[in-house]
Amino acid sequence: MKNLITLILLLFSVVTFAQERGERRSEMSDEEMAILGAKRLAMQLDLNEEQEAQLKELYTKRIGEQRELMQERREEREEIRKELQKERAKIREEHQEMSEEYKAELKKILTEEQYTKWEQLQEKRRKGRKMHMQKRRNQG
Repeated sequence: MKNLITLILLLFSVVTFAQERGERRSEMSDEEMAILGAKRLAMQLDLNEEQEAQLKELYTKRIGEQRELMQERREEREEIRKELQKERAKIREEHQEMSEEYKAELKKILTEEQYTKWEQLQEKRRKGRKMHMQKRRNQG
């Protein structure tokens, strides 16, 4: 039991530390991140000052390029999302039109009483589907 509690506490502390570390990184500027990375590698590889300066320059360039790429991707995703919304709206409209046409044809075939009963049955089906979907969401 002690081992289980120790394991849980260890996992919790690792997750918390990782989140804090990620937050600190996001607060740093590009240049600060480049300096930190260059200094870390300079210590590990015993680099001279010139090599460290070149490495800082390389890191700064790379971080800037990555930020630009991420921004482009974000903009692309936003554009795709907008296009999908337009497409969904168009499909919804088409389905609505088809439904209205279907109802008009059905009205020609059925009597007023039969059509009213059909509408009630449709409403009952819709409610049943809605309840089924809610149950699935709650289970998942």
